[in-house]
Amino acid sequence: MDTQNEQQPTVSIIIPFYNEDEYQLAIALSSINSQIGIDFKEVEVILIGDGGKELANVADFKMFHHLNIRYRYFENSGGAGVARQRGMDMANGRYYMFVDADDEFYYDGALIEFFNAVKDSDHEVIVAKYIEQGRNPDGSYFYLHNNPVWSAAYAKWFNRDYVKRMGLHWLSDVRIFEDVYFCAMAVELASDVVWLDSFVYSWLYNEKSTVRDPKLKFNIQLDQWAKMNKYYLRKIKEKAPQKLAFDFANSVATLFYWQKENPGYDPKALDAEQRLMLKENADLWDETRAIMWRQLDVLHKPGSKYENYDISDFDAYLAHYAALLKD
Repeated sequence: MDTQNEQQPTVSIIIPFYNEDEYQLAIALSSINSQIGIDFKEVEVILIGDGGKELANVADFKMFHHLNIRYRYFENSGGAGVARQRGMDMANGRYYMFVDADDEFYYDGALIEFFNAVKDSDHEVIVAKYIEQGRNPDGSYFYLHNNPVWSAAYAKWFNRDYVKRMGLHWLSDVRIFEDVYFCAMAVELASDVVWLDSFVYSWLYNEKSTVRDPKLKFNIQLDQWAKMNKYYLRKIKEKAPQKLAFDFANSVATLFYWQKENPGYDPKALDAEQRLMLKENADLWDETRAIMWRQLDVLHKPGSKYENYDISDFDAYLAHYAALLKD
């Protein structure tokens, strides 16, 4: 199935998937097909098979009669970021939107919230709120109503022209934290961000997802975060150098807490990636020490998740990275 709209769609909804079958994808597609108050000629849906299962019965999706669905399958899995980039490369819309294959829209008026935001003028990024589904030890589910998260792919529209102008793309060699790079960068560099006070997206519980599957060890892959951060700071240096000193220092202070929070990380792998990032920004090390200490205190303030962490070894932490910088 690969039909084209005669007019340029307003939004291209890109859905990457790996092992989901037609039945599972139908949940996300149904939530799009049931949207109200919009002209579906302004919507295209792009399914990107990122290795894994190849769909056998795409024609069954004709039941979603409102949707213009385009499907491409790639044998070699590149991860969610590469799949999203492939979808963007195929897209015709003025905006990109990303929906995970195991999620859905929160309600039938979700898309019109975005369409209303761009009715009179374009914006660079539009960000909305989302619902998070979690699971209790007894197997029952609970739901959290979360404020917008700028570093996750869901519940956002990204302006096509803005993405091109900023040279934004999904990283091909970072399979974890890839959305932190693209999404946080898009928001960080934007001068025109609309924040919608609406819950539009449901992040459904999936024990096999990248974030939740214990086999993938998402939380302890701090070396991959450091690798992503290297690219992030490189782009900041290019597009918004006035923000570089703070972002560099803040990343150092944040990593201090993350190491304490995730003690199972690989210290050698982390040091290898941090060394590369530090050497690229060596001129910032001494001049940003005050910012590092200030951010240490900001993250440690009463009521924060880190308020009870021991910070007496921050000097030793900084000394360790200072030594890496000299190696």
